[in-house]
Amino acid sequence: MNYFHKEYYKLTHLTERKRKAKERMQYDSTIITNLEIKPINQSDSFKLFYVPTNRTIDIIADISKLDVKLDSLYNKLPEIAQNNFFIDMLSSELQSTNELEGVRSSKEELVRTTRKLFDKEKDLKARFINVIKSYLELKNGNLKPPVDSKDCRRIYDEITSDGIEKSDHPDGKYYRKNITYIFKDTKEIHRGISQGDKTEELIIEKMNDLFRFMDKSNDSINILIKIAISHYYFGYIHPFYDGNGRTGRFISSIYLKDNYSWLTAMSLSQGCIKERNKYLKIFDITNQISSQGEVNYFVDEFLSIIKRGQEDIIERLVQKSDLLSIILKKIESDDSLLNADEKEIMNIMSQEYHFNPFSTGIGVKELQSKFNYKPETIRNKLKTLCERGLIEKVSGKPVKYVISKSYLES
Repeated sequence: MNYFHKEYYKLTHLTERKRKAKERMQYDSTIITNLEIKPINQSDSFKLFYVPTNRTIDIIADISKLDVKLDSLYNKLPEIAQNNFFIDMLSSELQSTNELEGVRSSKEELVRTTRKLFDKEKDLKARFINVIKSYLELKNGNLKPPVDSKDCRRIYDEITSDGIEKSDHPDGKYYRKNITYIFKDTKEIHRGISQGDKTEELIIEKMNDLFRFMDKSNDSINILIKIAISHYYFGYIHPFYDGNGRTGRFISSIYLKDNYSWLTAMSLSQGCIKERNKYLKIFDITNQISSQGEVNYFVDEFLSIIKRGQEDIIERLVQKSDLLSIILKKIESDDSLLNADEKEIMNIMSQEYHFNPFSTGIGVKELQSKFNYKPETIRNKLKTLCERGLIEKVSGKPVKYVISKSYLES
């Protein structure tokens, strides 16, 4: 089945286009939602509808298979590698969503802040700390999808606490009170819904429609299809002046985590940055009168973006895991390592090297939780390994080491 926006321009007359759209909506399998849109500069409104197809079913099956693979690959990693990969993933997720929203940040800054939070440092104050905490809660399964506007505003406040100008903060109880425009270069491509001095009331009404659509009792639609449709509709409503993209993606990630692994939940922004042009295009096309409210194109491409994110994460996991596996086998069979403690230290150094892209090295503090020794004993063990060229000193106060490149390459 062709997407309707492609069929639309093959038809000559408006009456024929409307007849064909109505015909498609009346298929026995068609799902007609309670969500309504009105394209800009048009008088007609449309109910969003979706026609189940084999293509969508295949993408959903692929996402489920990749989710199992992601979970398996991650769970096979040793503990330190797991922790470092999580920090790397969370930082990549935030960097991706910042790039999509035009917010300046560096991957290194995000990694260091995440690590400090992960290590439970006290009195931690840094940019993006609230959003990092939110993603930690997401990973741990402590977040529930929003059920009302109060929930939605709370998520928005956490996710956008850094990077949103005060002038762009919502001026209503939950949402914006005035119209907002979306431009591509100098061309207006969308307007957030508005209704004069009752704009927020309209937004609340449409958001309530969205919450009802996503309610778990409405389980006749596959959850991935519901997530895709709700993601589009949130963007269509555009409830805030700024920060809609990152808030919408985070809410979609909460829904994903409710049904899949945290890695699949993290794959959305990863896929969006890889497929940036496609991600923006699918909103634009679905907003047009040529789609007549059909969301098949958005659903399929949105799910493909999630799948692309999963594949990208798997590629990184496999590459890092293979490199770590090689060095761990070498360490295990290395007779130059005199005892189990030395092998364990080299094991930890290897995990840190391959899974922490901004590592400052390993010292006494990092090893104390692994060895029931006094600091001086650990310090001597590290010094001995360094003297034999197995690890290299990278800082002096405090003393930190990394596995030596000559050992990795030999």
